[in-house]
Amino acid sequence: MLFIDRALLYAEVVGDVANQDPQQDAQATRPHYHPIGIAFHRAMAALVFFQLGWGWCTSLQPAGYAKVDAYAIHALCGMILLALAFLRAGWRTIAPFILPALEKPEDLPGWQRRAAEATHIALYALMFVLPLSGWLMLSAGATSNQIHLAFGLSAPALPFTAELSFIESAHLEQTAETIHFYCVWALMALVSAHIGAALKHHFIDRDDVLARILPILARAEASGARSRSADTTANAAR
Repeated sequence: MLFIDRALLYAEVVGDVANQDPQQDAQATRPHYHPIGIAFHRAMAALVFFQLGWGWCTSLQPAGYAKVDAYAIHALCGMILLALAFLRAGWRTIAPFILPALEKPEDLPGWQRRAAEATHIALYALMFVLPLSGWLMLSAGATSNQIHLAFGLSAPALPFTAELSFIESAHLEQTAETIHFYCVWALMALVSAHIGAALKHHFIDRDDVLARILPILARAEASGARSRSADTTANAAR
């Protein structure tokens, strides 16, 4: 209970913008997302960008030990991304019940709300499908029950792949690689749309959608609003 009380108090503090009319206050005082949700978002976004760049560069390398080591790093980061996806899905499941003020969805028009929800669902799905397809691909091509990752770490191969014949393993590996390939392109398209929509909301619509996930923007806007209000008051006094 102490954690929840502190979190709600935190939401009230960051959402407080003084000396605004009621219409502005309804828009400006919406609390940003909880720090746990923001941390998940930032960590996964950083890993996704790293994985996209690292995976692309690795695919262009000539065959050799360096390429094998690079793919081992790619596989390790994929495992971390999968773990974070499960943790974030768990957080998103429970957060609206214990912290409704901080996890309230965006107040958007109908089609924009549906598009945002569809994009988020697709991104969540890809956060699972991409690492799992990579895990399946490595498991199908593994020569033992362990997959070797970077820095001396390893992960278990998916158990059902051990029962497959050589031909079946080869087909499964090719299928998993095809799924992985197309999901990468789908991820790049969705991430581009996600970023573009966030920038549109901030620079064109001038609402708080982006500021809720980047609290520094909310603080900067609040500071600017107070400065403009003070200037207006000073000019009126003259």
